Amino acid sequence: MVVEGRDDRLFFKQFVDYSDCRITVADGKEHVIEVVSILETETFPGIIGVVDADLDHIEGSRSSNDNLVVLETVDLEALLIRSSALDRVLSEWGSIEKIATFGGNIRETLVTSAVWIGCLRLYSYRYGLDLKMQGIRYRKFMDRESLAIEINGFVQEVFNRSQRPELSRADIVEELRSIHRSLGSDWLICYGKDMVEVLAFGLRGVIGTNKAIDVSAERIKSGLRLSFHRDDMENSKLARDLYDWEARNPKFRILKPK
Repeated sequence: MVVEGRDDRLFFKQFVDYSDCRITVADGKEHVIEVVSILETETFPGIIGVVDADLDHIEGSRSSNDNLVVLETVDLEALLIRSSALDRVLSEWGSIEKIATFGGNIRETLVTSAVWIGCLRLYSYRYGLDLKMQGIRYRKFMDRESLAIEINGFVQEVFNRSQRPELSRADIVEELRSIHRSLGSDWLICYGKDMVEVLAFGLRGVIGTNKAIDVSAERIKSGLRLSFHRDDMENSKLARDLYDWEARNPKFRILKPK
């Protein structure tokens, strides 16, 4: 099994039968696809790659391949957040009293906020803008009580990080609203890594009482991976795709026996 990165390997370690399946990290999606393609050409038996969907479900840019599994969500973290793993993480790091006071559905809140970041990622990709969203300061544009993103402030923060003062904030905000209206589902564009950042922000305030160091994005991602149980895996499209591959390749096994 060829995966994109270290986090993917750590995730699959819980479920893969190491006596039958070896996990290899290829350092990036395109490298996974390249490795699978090369080994297929060499008729190498027993090769499967697993990659994030990213924007493929919207842009339709990835052709099907019997030896390549594409996640149903944009990335692995989104798959974890959509599962009951999020509920276990909230039980560990959230405040019962604050969550009750918050009132809203936290999973839906994460999606509603992160969708705007996803829309800007898509816009940047389509127009080759290379906007920089890594390291953005969420306190600059996120409401501390509702965890809602103020879109104008968010776009301005990205412009500042990207050093793109020539871009029109008003025009791009309208483009983002147009993209959002066209979506069949917000999950198609919500990156889990963005939802993790929103969650971390909330766990330091409105839904938790944690210090920043205790709810870093890396710690939350680790918590989500460890909280994703076998039942969650069995209920996922990912597991169905892996079982389908095993059915087509009966000499090989990926997942541990149930």
